[in-house]
Parts: sequence; structure tokens; C-alpha cells
Amino acid sequence: MRINEVSGMWAIRQLQLLSGQQSGLIGQLSRATILFNQDVSSSAIAERLKAQISGYQRAMYESHNAIGMLSTAEAGLGSIHSALNRLRELAVQASNSTLSDSERSALQEEYSQLLQQINATSQNVSYNNIRVLAGEVTNFNVQTGPNEGQRMTITIPAVDSERLGLSNTNITNIENAQRALEAIDLATESVSRMRSYIGATTNRLLSAINEMSGTMINLTSSLSRLTDTDFARSTMEFFRTQLLQQSSLINLIHSNVSRQIVLRLLW
Repeated sequence: MRINEVSGMWAIRQLQLLSGQQSGLIGQLSRATILFNQDVSSSAIAERLKAQISGYQRAMYESHNAIGMLSTAEAGLGSIHSALNRLRELAVQASNSTLSDSERSALQEEYSQLLQQINATSQNVSYNNIRVLAGEVTNFNVQTGPNEGQRMTITIPAVDSERLGLSNTNITNIENAQRALEAIDLATESVSRMRSYIGATTNRLLSAINEMSGTMINLTSSLSRLTDTDFARSTMEFFRTQLLQQSSLINLIHSNVSRQIVLRLLW
């Protein structure tokens, strides 16, 4: 069965098209030169502006990559949150003394499967070969500007049944189900804090991108007056294709995430 194949192929073709457009724009920017009737001082200023603009471009690119990574982590945490909600429902149900042995056994089987699902999500959700919920995002540095010290550090702890305090829980009897409820509530609170952290970090990155964008516009406008290339237009077009490329990449990632979720439901 093909799931989300059309949207995935569309995203891939978009990425290929935008990559070609970016190559052409990079060529235009690299050919920008100072007019012969301008003095050496203007040339030096223009080169410094180019260096700053290049730094902003790279910082914006890295910031968008970080947002993509955080979006992937958020999707995985959303899946884990749903699993925790179902675990809690099962624990509440198992606390009922009127259950038969076969009913309690069926509840425990689903409970165990959900714990395995949480572990699988922790190990399999990745962005650019980084397992974002397996503890591989530790002191992850993101450059948020072209200068020294303009960076942000991101850490996403591992999220699996053991680290959430659920690996030794079960609902085989009322007492165990009650203990499981307490552990599940603590795990849910932990996941909620992580999701809040990811949301706040994403907002900080977006704010940094907006600030860099405004500064870069001012720099490119200044540079365009010193060069024989419409540097401002070319640079902003380059920036536009970068954003579209990042958007297509995130669409492709979400397409893959959606495929995994649908397949799990079918299974």
C-alpha cells in the first residue's frame, strides 16, 4: 500500500528544483563586483558587507534546520503523549476489582505493547540521521548570527519507558495499577515540560531569524549601491528559495512521520 507517496514525491521534486535555483543565485552573488570608478575604501567596505551577509545566510539556514529538528521531536513527543494517555486509561480500568482474569490479561497485553511503542518512537524518530528522542541532542549548538557568541544551545533528553519511569510498571493487579497511575502521571508531566521547552526554543529561533532577516535586508541594500549586481534582489531571492526549500523538507519529514503513524495504526 502506498501512503502519502504523492506528497512525498512532490516534496522531493520541489527540493531538487529549489536546489537548482539556489545554485544559479549563488553564481550571481559570487560574480558581484565593485564598479571600476569606485575607490579602494568602497571595495573594502563591500567585501566586509558580503562577509556579514554570508554569515547571516548561513546562520538563518542553520536556524531553520534546528527548527526542523525541533518539529520532528515535537511530532514524536506528541505520539508518546498519546500513548501515555492510553496507558493511563488502561491503568484506571485495571483498578476496577470487577475485572475477570482474562480481561485483566488483555489490558496488560495492550499496556506492554504501548510501552514498546514508546521505546520504538524514542529510537526511530530522527532528523538528518540524529535520533532526536534518544539522547543524541545534547548541547546542540545553533549559530543564530554571524558573530562570535551569537548561538543557542539545545538539549532534548532521551524519552523511553525506562527514563520515564515506566519500564517496571504493570497493571496485573489493583495495587500495581495504582502504582502505575502515579508513574504515568509523572511521565506525562515530564513529556509536557519537554514539549513546552521545544515550543519556547522554536519561538526563540523564529525571533532570531526575523531579526537576522531585517538586518540582512539593510546590509544587502547598502551593498547593492556599491556593486554592479542587484545584490539586494539576488540575495533576498536566495533567501526566499532557502525558506521554500526548508518548508519542502519539513513537508517531506511530516509525510514520512504520517506514513509511520498510519502503518502503525494498520498494524
